[in-house]
Amino acid sequence: MKTLISSRWHRVLTAPLSVVLMGMGLLFSGAAFGQVATTTIVGSAHDFSDDGAFFSTGNEICVVCHAPHNTYNPTEGNAAGVANLGPLWNRALTLVTAYSMYNDNVRVGSDIDAIDMGNVQPSGVSKLCLSCHDGTIAIDSYGRDTAGIPNVGGTFVQTMNANANIGEGSGATGNLENDHPVGFTYTGQVLDPELAPIGTGVVTGLKGIDMPLFGADQLECATCHDVHATGTFDKLLRVWNADPSDPSALCLNCHAK
Repeated sequence: MKTLISSRWHRVLTAPLSVVLMGMGLLFSGAAFGQVATTTIVGSAHDFSDDGAFFSTGNEICVVCHAPHNTYNPTEGNAAGVANLGPLWNRALTLVTAYSMYNDNVRVGSDIDAIDMGNVQPSGVSKLCLSCHDGTIAIDSYGRDTAGIPNVGGTFVQTMNANANIGEGSGATGNLENDHPVGFTYTGQVLDPELAPIGTGVVTGLKGIDMPLFGADQLECATCHDVHATGTFDKLLRVWNADPSDPSALCLNCHAK
């Protein structure tokens, strides 16, 4: 049985296959060193289909977040409005209403020292991510019981992997003070010449890899991570950050250092 979040984040090619793919020009950056981008959610960190050690999805992958029928309405699962729900959303949302955020403008050498990050809150897609990763909602709080009532689970992300609980949430508050800020409007080089410029709906990556922005050009969790693991590396990152041939490539794609 695979272990959630740990073993699935590492994909290793055998040497003969690596040689073949290199000859065909099909390897992603860093693949020769044992890290190959995933192409599907199957087998990724978000494939919950065989995690019976924690809870059972009935061998389904998508159901933890999405369903084709009887999904959550705008008043269920802490939704507080349809704008807070993901497509065909099938799980409870985070209980946190106001996070303690990383405060950038008080730090020496800050990249975006003109913005008070303490007044910025996660929004949109980031709130969906935090519905598992801030530790306030059980991962198995999805779907409905036989009476049609939304399920309340009991398996929290910190039980499965303590490092995946980034929000350290409790009750109505959550601590993101030691995490990269999200939810802010990205203006790039307008505020700091050492940041990558902004394109149309993307950060125009300094390494040639554009990173998506959301809403009104907001940087969110999904700017760096792809929840569906379509072309991602360790920790569902869009760019492998530990490539021996290109160290910290993800960071340096946005930060000119």
